[in-house]
Amino acid sequence: MKKFLSRTLLVIIAPLIFTSCASILNGKYQKVTVKTSSSDSKVYVDNELQGTGKSVVTKMKRDRGVKQIKVERDGYRTDYKAHFQDRKSALYIMSWIPFGVLLYPPFMDVGNKAYNYPKEVSAGKDMEKIHQRSDDEKYVYLKNTAFDVKKDDIKFTVIKHRNFKKKKDKFKDKGTGTEDIKFDNSIFSEAVTEVLKNNNYIDTTNTIFRSNTNSLYLSAKVTKVKFENVYAFEAKIYMRYLVTKLDIEWEIFDLYSQSKYKHTYKSKSGEFAMNEDAMRNSIEDAISASFYELMDSKSMKELIEQKETKEIKLEKLQLIKPNPIAGLEEAMEATVTIKHKDGHGSGCFVTNDGYILTNFHVVSTNDKITVITKDGTEYDAKIIRKNEYSDLALIKIDTNNEFAYTLPIEKNYNIGQDIFAIGTPKSIELGQSLSKGIISGFRTYEDNQMIQTDASVNGGNSGGALVSKDGSFIGVVNAKVFGVGIEGLGFSIPAETIFKNLSITY
Repeated sequence: MKKFLSRTLLVIIAPLIFTSCASILNGKYQKVTVKTSSSDSKVYVDNELQGTGKSVVTKMKRDRGVKQIKVERDGYRTDYKAHFQDRKSALYIMSWIPFGVLLYPPFMDVGNKAYNYPKEVSAGKDMEKIHQRSDDEKYVYLKNTAFDVKKDDIKFTVIKHRNFKKKKDKFKDKGTGTEDIKFDNSIFSEAVTEVLKNNNYIDTTNTIFRSNTNSLYLSAKVTKVKFENVYAFEAKIYMRYLVTKLDIEWEIFDLYSQSKYKHTYKSKSGEFAMNEDAMRNSIEDAISASFYELMDSKSMKELIEQKETKEIKLEKLQLIKPNPIAGLEEAMEATVTIKHKDGHGSGCFVTNDGYILTNFHVVSTNDKITVITKDGTEYDAKIIRKNEYSDLALIKIDTNNEFAYTLPIEKNYNIGQDIFAIGTPKSIELGQSLSKGIISGFRTYEDNQMIQTDASVNGGNSGGALVSKDGSFIGVVNAKVFGVGIEGLGFSIPAETIFKNLSITY
């Protein structure tokens, strides 16, 4: 009886042992070699550094989870790869012994340790070299970003890992986007800002003034999104990773919002193990890939490397000198609102026959310019001359105005002096508003002199007048520094520099 029971147990237990050989004999971890292209490549698995070099041996846990491989190298774009157990262990064949010897049905070993990772994986082989800004290139700042994606331009697809690696176009369309899908625009802006900072395109030393001649601005919007859900299916377990493809329209502007270049680039992210952060991480990676392609384009290189001269050659223009302003009320009559399709600014009559001084950035991007005088009358204006480096422009309307500012030849103000800013802040309804302050200091940036003042100025004041109590013209309101906790930090262009910068005289 004992022999019978022993044999029975052996017949039952032996097949179970044989069919579990891989799970029993395989180790909890497997060594996987990551092959890179450089001896200074750093290899990470699930964010843990495994080593540095061309051939890095890693330890991956046999848990049927997708492992995230990341390869970093200074001066190159980071490479992301997904790696998982998609191969049966050699010990798996032991599962068939009971069938061959005892004619048992083959019970397959489906434990976590029954499957192996591919022993080698290539990552960081074709890493894209990143161009960092040099001292003789322009700075690049972020203007705005947006996800401007229509419902039909969001695609969701699935594809087997094997077909994906062989680049076989065997996607299964899982539909388009829905009205409910929302993209967090902070992903976009943060990703672009990060690569700009990391590659020295943002001037962190000058936080107040932006260079007129050495700055470019990026505007970007995502117009198409495709999510590729790549999977392998073994022993009723799905192992997935995500690849994101984007169409991004990039547009480059100068300091005055004049468009210099516009193009749409298609980009593709690396492979990201499917988890709660996979979508965000893959979108960020696709955005950075598109940005680096933009920066590597011939057109962008020409824009960045282009060094523009500050010398403006203008023929001398003689204006008719007006009578001096007598007081603040007359000064307000000599100040106008300048309206255009993008908003409004301010301006100052400098002759009685219709010549008006303003900032170049107020009129730079507009074909149709309208001047509104203090009595509400509107006139079409045309640009007579401009100097974008000093941010000045002279425009003209066909009318005579009783009051106009006389431009001084020499400096007529001192630090600590009471001054008044006149212009149209925020809304056209607030035309010829007056605010009081003092001259706080004198600044120079890129050979441009600036008057610092604590008088209240806001959007729309640009191009307006900075005057003394008796109405004497001191300067052209140019800019204000905005920010949390920042008050009373405005700047104006000194009046005595205008003759030279616009090549005018009385």
